[in-house]
Amino acid sequence: MKRIILFSAIGVVVLLGCTLLVAYIWIDCCAKENITVAQQKYGGTAEEALIAFVRDESNPARDRTHLAVWTLGQIGSEQALPVLHELYHDDPEGKTCKGRHDSVICQYELHKAIESIENGVLLSHARLKR
Repeated sequence: MKRIILFSAIGVVVLLGCTLLVAYIWIDCCAKENITVAQQKYGGTAEEALIAFVRDESNPARDRTHLAVWTLGQIGSEQALPVLHELYHDDPEGKTCKGRHDSVICQYELHKAIESIENGVLLSHARLKR
């Protein structure tokens, strides 16, 4: 009986570890893809390209949110903080943008990105800033 419990516990820990690893790799791949899109359009470092992308109002608001804001939060871009704060309207729950993500940058995503940058992320992708 003790062996069954021990093997079950080990199995759960291994499964949890694998899940975290897969999530980390998936986020990493998405962030790299977003950086490539921004760099192809604006050039420069990852941070510079993503900041230019989020500032460019000709880009769709949904892309500015999901491509640039999310990625800046994932890579922990302190350089982007002034721009993100400029776009943020103190709406951590995203009530002002609910149902309007095609026309405005998501305030909830801005809040998460700012928090992530200011407080650090456990599994940061900061090495992608270059």
